[in-house]
Amino acid sequence: MRPVNLKKLNRKDEVASRHRRDFILKVVVIVLLTVAVVAGFIYLLFFSRMFDVREVSFNGLDTVNSDVFRGKIDEDLNQKILAYLPRRNNIFFVNTRNLKTEFASAYPVFKSVNAQRKLLHGLVFDFLERKPAGIWCFGSISLTMSCSYFDEEKVLWGQPAKSSGFIFLTIEDNRQIENRQIDDEFFKPIMEIVRNLAGEIKNITISENSFNEFRVYTTDYYIIYTTDSDIQNQLDALKIFLNDKSKDSNFHPQYIDLRIDGRVYYK
Repeated sequence: MRPVNLKKLNRKDEVASRHRRDFILKVVVIVLLTVAVVAGFIYLLFFSRMFDVREVSFNGLDTVNSDVFRGKIDEDLNQKILAYLPRRNNIFFVNTRNLKTEFASAYPVFKSVNAQRKLLHGLVFDFLERKPAGIWCFGSISLTMSCSYFDEEKVLWGQPAKSSGFIFLTIEDNRQIENRQIDDEFFKPIMEIVRNLAGEIKNITISENSFNEFRVYTTDYYIIYTTDSDIQNQLDALKIFLNDKSKDSNFHPQYIDLRIDGRVYYK
């Protein structure tokens, strides 16, 4: 039977024990560092003032007061995460995408809304407002008409002041339309006429029972157009007709009728 070297066994036990202690120490250090990093991260995000929103600027606002948007931004920042963690005023928790969508849908006057973070403390909102092409009014003249600005994309917004009718082109749509939306059948030809007769038009009317015709009023007379034939052909016929009558001093028409393709009637 071989003798046992107790010193050698003791040395091995000491080495193994030291390795275990070193391993446990490393695990404890890693856990403590991880906890410290997570705690620091939570503190920075939710409790410190390092990422506070300190400046909010709005560019391109002409018709809407910026206070409306400041209130919405404050409301967004005051929400809690997981029902108990405060957002505080942290710039990284501002949901710019939702705010842009909300602003654009609430105010159709905006053609686009952009938002960006500026360094660590600023928010910048850029608004592009639509330019009115005129005022479109729905309803009957004998009743209350509902009027809105419109642009070349058929978007309606706002309630124009009464004096606006003297500044912008006004279209009186007397048809009984439930959804009160501008339809292409009338919109496209009307806009083509406006582009060709800029400055000569006072207002345009679509009668209550109209399916395809409308009247364009100038200072001296009105012109009856139809959507059933090409508008450019009607404009060309009008131009030729007025050139022929330009030297006639007795030509003072009440109206000019272009509804029959290739023909011009007047009274």
